[in-house]
Amino acid sequence: MVKRLFQKTFHIREGEFKISMFMQLYIFLVITVLLLVKPTINALFLSRLGAEELPKAYLLVAFTAVITAFFYDKSLQFFSIKKIAIVSLVSFSLCFFLLAYILYNNLSNDFILYAYYLSVAIFGVVVTSQFWIIANMIYNAREAKRLFGLIGAGAIIGGIVGGYLTTILSQTFGSIYVILLASILLLFCIPIIMWVWNHRLHNTTDTETGKTQKPTPKKHHSALKLISSSKHLTYLALTVGVSVIMAKLVDYQFSDFAQIKISDPDELASFFGFWFSTFNVLSLVIQLFLTNRLLAWLGVTSNLLLLPLGIAAGCLLFLIFPELWVLILLKGMDGSFKQSINKAAVELSIMPIPYEDKKQAKSFIDVVVDSIATGIAGCLLIFIVKKLDLHSHYITVIILFFLFVWIILIYQLKGAYFDTFKKNILSAIGSHDIDGLRSTKKSLHASVIKILNKGTDQEIISLLESLGDTIVDVHKPHIVKLLDHPSNEVKAAAIKEIYFFKHGAAADKVAQLIETNDDAEVVYEAVEYLLLHNHIDEDKLFKKYLDHKKPYIADAALLCLAELAIDNKKLVKNYNLFERIDKRIIAIKNPDIEHSQEEIAGFLVTLGYARNPKFFDFITDYLKSDNYYLLKHAVKGAGVSLYKPFIGTLLDLLKIDAIRPAVVTALKNFGNDVPKYIIEHDVYNSFDINIRKHFPKAIASIRTQDSLKVLMRLALSSDPFIRHEAAKTMVDLHFKEGGIKIDKERVTQTVLSECGYYLEHLAIVNILQESTLVSDPNNAELEISLEQLIGLLRLELDCSMNVVFEVLALVLSEDDMEIAYFGLRDESESVKVNSIEFLDNLLSIGLKSDLMPIIEYHFIQEQEINALAEVTEALGSATNCINKLLKDGTIDVKKAVLNLVVHLDDIKPFKNALKQLTHHKDDVICSKALQILEANKS
Repeated sequence: MVKRLFQKTFHIREGEFKISMFMQLYIFLVITVLLLVKPTINALFLSRLGAEELPKAYLLVAFTAVITAFFYDKSLQFFSIKKIAIVSLVSFSLCFFLLAYILYNNLSNDFILYAYYLSVAIFGVVVTSQFWIIANMIYNAREAKRLFGLIGAGAIIGGIVGGYLTTILSQTFGSIYVILLASILLLFCIPIIMWVWNHRLHNTTDTETGKTQKPTPKKHHSALKLISSSKHLTYLALTVGVSVIMAKLVDYQFSDFAQIKISDPDELASFFGFWFSTFNVLSLVIQLFLTNRLLAWLGVTSNLLLLPLGIAAGCLLFLIFPELWVLILLKGMDGSFKQSINKAAVELSIMPIPYEDKKQAKSFIDVVVDSIATGIAGCLLIFIVKKLDLHSHYITVIILFFLFVWIILIYQLKGAYFDTFKKNILSAIGSHDIDGLRSTKKSLHASVIKILNKGTDQEIISLLESLGDTIVDVHKPHIVKLLDHPSNEVKAAAIKEIYFFKHGAAADKVAQLIETNDDAEVVYEAVEYLLLHNHIDEDKLFKKYLDHKKPYIADAALLCLAELAIDNKKLVKNYNLFERIDKRIIAIKNPDIEHSQEEIAGFLVTLGYARNPKFFDFITDYLKSDNYYLLKHAVKGAGVSLYKPFIGTLLDLLKIDAIRPAVVTALKNFGNDVPKYIIEHDVYNSFDINIRKHFPKAIASIRTQDSLKVLMRLALSSDPFIRHEAAKTMVDLHFKEGGIKIDKERVTQTVLSECGYYLEHLAIVNILQESTLVSDPNNAELEISLEQLIGLLRLELDCSMNVVFEVLALVLSEDDMEIAYFGLRDESESVKVNSIEFLDNLLSIGLKSDLMPIIEYHFIQEQEINALAEVTEALGSATNCINKLLKDGTIDVKKAVLNLVVHLDDIKPFKNALKQLTHHKDDVICSKALQILEANKS
């Protein structure tokens, strides 16, 4: 019962409780020992040598740390972190036992005090660093973000217990027994390390997966070189270094004031113990109730800003009130935030670094950087503060300067942290070749030439269409050769591409095709090519071809004349365009004269280019044709006519799969008139959903605010597939050249709305799966229908998630969203974890709390969604869910629900919804609803 409550409170998942408790105990013991020995050694040091010796001690700590790090780095090449940690614990335990013996026999002197001051300083960084390295091995970034707050609480509790034990024992028994207890407690960490290693870390080197793996041989580099070659590690090291300098300057002020006020060593030790423990009590409160929330709310690196901002506030207060109580507040700010929020953020900020690099770099940062920073603080105190005999106010000014540097470094670290996750994901999903679809036009010249010479008809045509105006000189001779290709379709496609060559290229060969080829499309392309090249005498061409004895050549010339006459009204008069068209209409309508469909199709396009409303009835008649070939050309004619009344008819034709590309092309010709028509005529409700779902394609190239209004309206559709198409088109409108601006607040609301949809449909899936109403092992048809319905709903959930990523791309980077999405879909758990953390750093505070649990659930399916319980409770029963789907579901879902309902024994709860569906626009739904009602009249 208590364990379950504990797990729920601190978000501990199955299998994590025991290991987390052992890790918490481990750091508890380490910090307890540190708080036993540090105040005791500090008090002995200050009482005998005075605060003026602290700067020298700081320098010696730096020197000692460099030497220690050298040998420590070498040892990492030959020994596991387990062995190194155990040897460290035993060594420091013996060291403290020896100190107790020295104090007991009163053998201490200045040299010994310096030696133990340095030992405690090295102990504090080495042993805690080893703990966090092991913690980084145990947990991945996602687990660490949840559990480091709880585990870090063990460190704070250890600080509290250690501080108060120091106060009580030093006053009651003296410092000797404090040191002796520390020596004994430290040995209890050894069995914990052994247990953790045997149960979770044996042969583990992959910190991201947490799975057992054998070490991969890797060329060894020095820790310094490793850090300097990585922006992430460099900024982390500098950030840690500056924070240590700050802490030492604050500590010096605090110690100096305290030593002046309190002269008795035991009383001073008690003072330090009391306040250190009090600071840790405050730190514990922050750790338990704020750290995890702040990490989730602000992100890892943003939390690093809280400590410098808090110290800045304390420094400004000290400049006004230079008193000990202000320094207690300042030290309290440093002590409480540093051991809670800041500590968790620092440890998490190194998570994306690979384990082998992390093992070296972290030890170097924790030992050497920490100690060198301590030495720098000592130099500042010796050569600036002491030598110049500066007032304490000047130390505060120095602190404020370093605060400014610290904040800049944190912002740099934030970018590097983000880039490391990005790099990790890209490295892992490189095989997906995200940019593969974008590189089709960059094919090797040899491959292009091979297809042009030896490819099938369809391969050649597809290649020519993809090349467009990107043709290079090496391709041109091979395209000209296609004019002799046996396929007329290939010849027509080749002429279209030759248009992009220098004017007049292959003109003679194209002219020959007009007389020798009887294919209407080839002839039209040939005539158009000749007419649209300025150096060719168009008057001769028109006189030659408009009255040509072969009808299809005359029709091709007439079509080109209509096209050219759009921008040249003199041509209309000079060549009697409208009179010629009238004659052709009469001829085509003459039932005694037979005309081929190719002839009529070309003439429909001619009428469009003529742009004379008196001819548009002819196009209108063929827009109702059942012949898709003629219908396609009527659509093209309507598109080039730019006659606005055609827009509604063209939108209605989007429902026909066979001609949809032609309809989309035709609608693009109308430009902004299409979205304006949709808005002004409020066609959302008048058009069937099967038509509305193609609206985004129809306005994809129309880059106007009206297009955006239409898409925003479609983004509110109840159909996730329509929302997805709308979102993709909005991304295209936003990011391409001359992109349309997007209202960020509206985007946020759209994402939150999508979250609500996802939660509701996830709750419906869960309710239907668990309900006995729609589950009957003896009714196979019912079980199959339920399975099909659940499958459809899960597809819609996937689509809804796609909508989220598309919409987020409107306010974030499109490439970043693509990287995050591919990473989340990767099979590797570690890549998914990195992608979640990557995305978490991209999202605004307003979206994180609602969106991240859903994303984590959808792609990893371990994260619990707290809001899901409320939605499930609101929906209630399976009956309510079915009624909701019958009312608001997509067409496919409604059909699936009807197939489910037909197998139920009692349909009374669904009669009202079924009656409404009898008037549905979809014939299948309407008839199915009627059938169910008729079958259950009794």
